[in-house]
Amino acid sequence: MTQPMDPITFEVMWHKLLDITEEMGIKYMRTSGSPVLVGAYDASTGITLPDGTLVAMGPYITTQAHVLRLIVGAVREQRSKMPGIGDGDMFICNDPFLGATHQPDVATVAPVHSGDELVAWVGSSGHWLDIGGSEPGGFNMTATSVFDEGLRLPPTRIVEGGVVREDLVDLIMAQIREPLAELDLRGQIVANTTGRERILELCDQSGADAVGQVMRTGVAHVAQAMRQRLRSIPDGVWREVQYLDHDGHSHNVRKIVVTLTKRGEHITFDFTGSDPQTEGFANCARGGLRAAVMSGVCIALGYDMAWNDGATECVTITAPRRTIVTAEYPYPVSMSTISAIIVTLNLVLVALSRMLLASPKHHDQAMASWCGTSLGVSMTGVNRDGILTVAPEASHFAAGCGARSYADGVDTGGIIINTTANIPSIEETEDAYPLLYLFRRQLKDSGGPGRFRGGVSGEVAITPYGAPDGLVTSFAGVGSVTPNAVGIAGGFPGATVRYLRFDDGELDTGGPTLAGDLESIPGTRTAQEINTSKIPFLTGTVEYHNWQGGGGTGDPLDRDPERVRDDVVGELVSTEAAAEVYRVAISGGEVDVQRTAELREAEYAARLERAVPHKVTHPLDATADAGGADPHTGDGHVDRDADAPGVVRYWDLYDIDAAADELRCTRCSHVLGAASQDVRDGCLSEEVAAVSAGPVHGEDYVELASAPPMLRCFYCPGCGRQIECDLVLPGDIGPASKVFLSGSFSKAAS
Repeated sequence: MTQPMDPITFEVMWHKLLDITEEMGIKYMRTSGSPVLVGAYDASTGITLPDGTLVAMGPYITTQAHVLRLIVGAVREQRSKMPGIGDGDMFICNDPFLGATHQPDVATVAPVHSGDELVAWVGSSGHWLDIGGSEPGGFNMTATSVFDEGLRLPPTRIVEGGVVREDLVDLIMAQIREPLAELDLRGQIVANTTGRERILELCDQSGADAVGQVMRTGVAHVAQAMRQRLRSIPDGVWREVQYLDHDGHSHNVRKIVVTLTKRGEHITFDFTGSDPQTEGFANCARGGLRAAVMSGVCIALGYDMAWNDGATECVTITAPRRTIVTAEYPYPVSMSTISAIIVTLNLVLVALSRMLLASPKHHDQAMASWCGTSLGVSMTGVNRDGILTVAPEASHFAAGCGARSYADGVDTGGIIINTTANIPSIEETEDAYPLLYLFRRQLKDSGGPGRFRGGVSGEVAITPYGAPDGLVTSFAGVGSVTPNAVGIAGGFPGATVRYLRFDDGELDTGGPTLAGDLESIPGTRTAQEINTSKIPFLTGTVEYHNWQGGGGTGDPLDRDPERVRDDVVGELVSTEAAAEVYRVAISGGEVDVQRTAELREAEYAARLERAVPHKVTHPLDATADAGGADPHTGDGHVDRDADAPGVVRYWDLYDIDAAADELRCTRCSHVLGAASQDVRDGCLSEEVAAVSAGPVHGEDYVELASAPPMLRCFYCPGCGRQIECDLVLPGDIGPASKVFLSGSFSKAAS
């Protein structure tokens, strides 16, 4: 029987394992030199147990770390007999149907043998500069199957007994247009070699049995901590809905639905109700779904824990086959990381945040959605030295962060899955590629309005420079019509994506100053489709794009007028948005207190005048499209203990009084309904255009969508306070966002 390890020895060895994953990443990035890796940290490293259970991940992209278990599993299943898994071997794989997030995110894993014993696996994954196929950078807008999306590698032994298979390296590179991608491969080999050596050093120092015990204990500790956290949160059912506004071919809206059920120390995510897989490349496979869900769980609930597969012991993921989040071979998935995966991740985070808002002890951990989508931008052409280059533009990693329940979101703070946020240096990018940046700056009005504002996103303007024949641009993404960075507790969503071109302007790139903002860019302005393939980008042309901001938390009318004034002075919010969205009057750089009070009172009254009682749906009707009846009661009703004592406050919006069976507005004490029902059912509601949340909310693209999503605002009938704000399709009554709390909530949450 294994003897318990003393806590000091465990902590020392455990932190050595964590250090190993970080060192692996440093070696990987320094070898590669890719601006996607060095500039944006779009990579991950990890250590697993012999069976593939994730033990530790490096401080990089969480989604890529969470698939390492699946990659190791594919290697063990497919290569154990032929060619076998030997000491010093490494295997490469980027097959999304075997676990990879998408084809450009290539993973390489290596077994670690101490003597004859397999003690662990190490792995590294990263976004390569190119993966071949017809589209530079790996995002093929015309794809109708996985065969259109470049090189797809099943588990393949790339290193045999410590010797690199150079014939396979040559075979891989023969399919890829960017020669620097070879350094991506070499960097992963270096990273895995480093990880393997460091673990073996630890085995030599402390013994392989002790190393294995530390790894298993580290996973068990996380599982125990996650169970304890879940027991402290109320039971209930929460449902969220999000939309992809582009399938890769056209503006065909695709719906993603998740129903989160929490019972005791377990949570279930059910994606029933999500739309079918599509022939466009916006799908993700089941491995990407798992990566999105587990990243969301670790971020929202495991913020003070190590992130490993201990958390998975408390989580069940249920999803029908062949949906947009469970696409199967041979459907295309190359855009998944910047469409279905990141939208699903934000969907999960918002559902979990609403769950946390129902527990006062966890209010501070809730936050609105961060930048709701990501982008894939590649500019290809011959540089001044006659070398073909594929220049990735990764400024969108400076995303707007979601507002918290007590503070604004961080401005241009990063993508939520990137634990060490960074963006490429403009100077280094201009030195390496035939490009000139006119500006890169924070984008006014891009943060979702709320009592606490979402973090603003950014904008860039670029022109070819030193490219004799010009360049071509491929631009991939979703979110030009739909503001995916939704708010919580009445907050509005952040800004949408734009891709603009300026042609036929007189651009002086040799002058003392360049255009410093969008309004000063010369030329004819055209809004480009965001999924475009190899658009000519000629000298003198300027391309501009911005990305999504973070969602807001709370009613914008509750925001301190002085904070609105500060945002206007700091050029984060326009004077127009201050007046029209926040209802704050600013004159001479100061808040007009009386006028602001008048504007806000008028808006409260106008809400009550415009809105109508929300259509109440029976819980069974409401959940019919998202998994049917409550799986725990079987009849669509949620259990409620009528004798549960106390009053629990949902953030500071409404009180949940189980004894009186009431939901009450904290501002005016209006009864919003029964304690067990969704608060929306007791509100007034109205649907408004997304631009009601301010500029840069889809107005450049709204005519391209047959039914652009709307904002459904819910107001307290007593005082007009905005309680919730959901993203919906016009006329679509279900499935919609909902919450049903069970009777145990008052005991667990208070």
